[in-house]
Amino acid sequence: MKRIISLIIMLLCLSLVLAGCKNNSEKVNTDETAETVAASEAYGYDTTSPKSAEWFDNSVFVGDSVTLKLSYYCASKPEVLGSAEFFCAGSLGYNNALWAIDDPIAVHPYYKGEVHLAEDCASVTGKYNVFIMLGMNDIGLYGVDGAMDSCKKLVSNILEKTPDAKIYLQSVTPMIEKAQVSSFNNTLVKEFNGKLQAYCEESHYKYLDVFSALADDKGNLPLEYCSDPDDMGLHFTDTACQIWADYLKENA
Repeated sequence: MKRIISLIIMLLCLSLVLAGCKNNSEKVNTDETAETVAASEAYGYDTTSPKSAEWFDNSVFVGDSVTLKLSYYCASKPEVLGSAEFFCAGSLGYNNALWAIDDPIAVHPYYKGEVHLAEDCASVTGKYNVFIMLGMNDIGLYGVDGAMDSCKKLVSNILEKTPDAKIYLQSVTPMIEKAQVSSFNNTLVKEFNGKLQAYCEESHYKYLDVFSALADDKGNLPLEYCSDPDDMGLHFTDTACQIWADYLKENA
């Protein structure tokens, strides 16, 4: 009988300790969230959530062919991202965005009948929320660190021309499992995204984890979200674009 009573007392004590640990964990998570919000507000970011489609009227999206697909999806659907502008080019990357505009093999955004440098996205459109998703065309050629170096330079160039711009750096998105190769795969993408997030935290920019919004539990793009499963295996369907837009409304 004494052993049973002792066991009950031990179990009660353990329950109290675990409950205390849970409460402390919840308090830490709440404190971290509050700190993140406070930091965002301190650097001029709008922390209201969710955001309406109209909120994106003052936004410009810089990207490659993945973002081009989003632009096509949004073209006739103002309820998705309002009247956001798109500054995109197929095969655009952080590195080649830094090339001279008259370079014969350069890839630069085409906007309202003219070719522009990506760094002119805010100054040309008059939009101050700058959403950037690049890197997919850099990682295989220049490695994770090379891609990050070019990313930092492009952001610096944008802010040099438009100091009031708010920078939103979006993660590189996943590809389907069978499309992965040694030089470019979801493991490298996640490594790049980790460094991109760290850079945002250090520089007080907004990091947006679009990768996780679209990846399955193995970190791959689900086949139902992929529009080119027999080719590059990384471009999106309309459904994936809507998930992306919904994520931005909740997290921008």
